[in-house]
Amino acid sequence: MNLTLIYAASLAATFVAWYLCIIVPAPIPRGILRATIIAFLCSPGILIGHGIGVAPTLFALYVQPAIFTLGSMLIVWIIALGVIFGVPALRNDRSKWPPSADDIFLRAHRVKFVFFGVVAATLMQAFILADQRREIWRVAFTYGLFFAGAILNLALCYWAARSKHANPLVTPLLFAAFALVVAPPPLALMWYGGGAIGGLIGDGRQRHACWISFGVFSLLFANSAYRVYAAAVAPAHVTIGGGVAGNAVMAAVFVVLGIAPWLMLRLQNRPEANAPND
Repeated sequence: MNLTLIYAASLAATFVAWYLCIIVPAPIPRGILRATIIAFLCSPGILIGHGIGVAPTLFALYVQPAIFTLGSMLIVWIIALGVIFGVPALRNDRSKWPPSADDIFLRAHRVKFVFFGVVAATLMQAFILADQRREIWRVAFTYGLFFAGAILNLALCYWAARSKHANPLVTPLLFAAFALVVAPPPLALMWYGGGAIGGLIGDGRQRHACWISFGVFSLLFANSAYRVYAAAVAPAHVTIGGGVAGNAVMAAVFVVLGIAPWLMLRLQNRPEANAPND
């Protein structure tokens, strides 16, 4: 069982539970409930000797009950209580029910974008580790997450730039930075590029978004092209992830993605597209 995947699911469940707690009217019981949920679902196994392969201590408590597991939960619970009741915005956080999409995704968007990035990167790490088994669905899902993270960051940053006037070049870092911890740099570059493109479009700077797209996908194309060469000349006992065919396909995809925004911008600016209807 992939413990990292369990931890990613626990983080996502905690986010959902935080908003379900909105139905509790009083701030003190609501804060205690939220801290308890965080302690049960988010206490990382690293606190109880599981190394860097994190898993929620609730899982550790199930498979190997120990006082140390309860101790780590108690530590996280105390920290969560201190943060929640020490920060007025968290202590009083309660919106209408059901909460709006703006409340869920954009209120305190800087903290939330970091959280979304951590969850996405943890999922990516789980499937990178599982990719060693080479099942085709695992490989497909890993590449799907590679692009899905960029699309998600694009949507979030576009929304934030339109609604909150967020900086279109700095805000994407909130989501993409943690990817550097769990995966090779091309992943973080892809996710950052998607967010920067979305933020610049949301800010009305389409031409700048096209240049960012061209630069990011040129670098990703160069990386895939090099991996094609490395896979072609590698000795038989050396395995290059994706192989010749896989990396060649990725290189072609990056070429298309780098050029497509320019074509779309050109079509948008054609005189006949802007002419009023007769």
